[in-house]
Amino acid sequence: MKKRQRLTGWVGIAVLTVSLAACGAPPRLPGPSISLPPLSARMKGMTEAAYTPHVFTSQAVTNSIIHLHQDGVNWLSIQTAWYQKTNNSDTIAPNAQKTPTDASVTYLIHLAHHEGMRVFFDPFVNSLTGSGWQALFHPKSPKAWFHSFDNYLVHYAKLAQRDHVDLLAIGDEFDSLDDVPAYQPYWAHAIQLARQYYHGPITYGADFPHYQKVTFWKDLDDVGIDAYFPLSTASNPRVSSMAATWNQLANQIQSWRETAGLSHKPFVITELGYPSEDGAAATPGTWFPHQPVNLAIQQRCYLATFESVWQRPWLKGIMWFWWANPSNPDWEGGPKDNGYTLRGKPAENTLRSYFKPTPSAISKHNVARG
Repeated sequence: MKKRQRLTGWVGIAVLTVSLAACGAPPRLPGPSISLPPLSARMKGMTEAAYTPHVFTSQAVTNSIIHLHQDGVNWLSIQTAWYQKTNNSDTIAPNAQKTPTDASVTYLIHLAHHEGMRVFFDPFVNSLTGSGWQALFHPKSPKAWFHSFDNYLVHYAKLAQRDHVDLLAIGDEFDSLDDVPAYQPYWAHAIQLARQYYHGPITYGADFPHYQKVTFWKDLDDVGIDAYFPLSTASNPRVSSMAATWNQLANQIQSWRETAGLSHKPFVITELGYPSEDGAAATPGTWFPHQPVNLAIQQRCYLATFESVWQRPWLKGIMWFWWANPSNPDWEGGPKDNGYTLRGKPAENTLRSYFKPTPSAISKHNVARG
């Protein structure tokens, strides 16, 4: 289950918080550039998702990218959205109030590269009514919908090629569309189109309970899962218990990759996060705005993930969700926030200790175990 759809009605507040950079040209890149990591390096990723046109050029986002590099992040996942009116619509288009401008996306790509991060470009589609979640799409005319999807994908494939994106997703979590045999030719055509305009590796972020059903894995370069697997229903779960659950899930993924003939393809967790609230281990893919804050459970979930699936040699990397910005409701983070962002929370220390390990950081892991 995706969290992103829960932001549909929030854009009016966000517009007021975006910096004055929205009114002019993108700011200059700060300071000297930092060398990019080799493509063979483990992907230590973090997500920036925008729900207003210019937030990617805000000073808040620029400061965040610099900060994240200091935390050891070496990949930035950039999420932008086009929209359709309802789950049954056949037309996808940018939204003037919500979709980031191409110029702002280009700026953030260049900023990330400048600060030593490779870029995973992960555009997605939501609807403007209901939950907004793309897993629930049932277009009246699949043929018309895929034609519109092709236009959307070509637009962003051209941008990705022009700005030297390092990995491109053709979509994510289209549960109602990605497992239908009759739609496989549409997906094959979309992937072929993307490759005409973007010459780097291509992936897809499958919804976690659905990844074995996707019909077009063999047409892609990397296999991706938005891995919001439940880890525990206990009110105060231990790290060891959640890590054991993750290891069972990792074994299942590894077995499936081998059985499906995909073990030669790089495997990426294209999205994963845990809110800092009660119940985060049971339903990590859903944010409940009125749940009590629980910083400890967020930190333990991160630690359990790092102690389990992160240790698998076949895992290319994780794109964590998210480091929030002024277009996100939880963007300021801190000890009173129950959202996904790590800003000002103990989970950031855990992430840093694995992304940028030091002997003193590793020795502190036991503090979070509970």
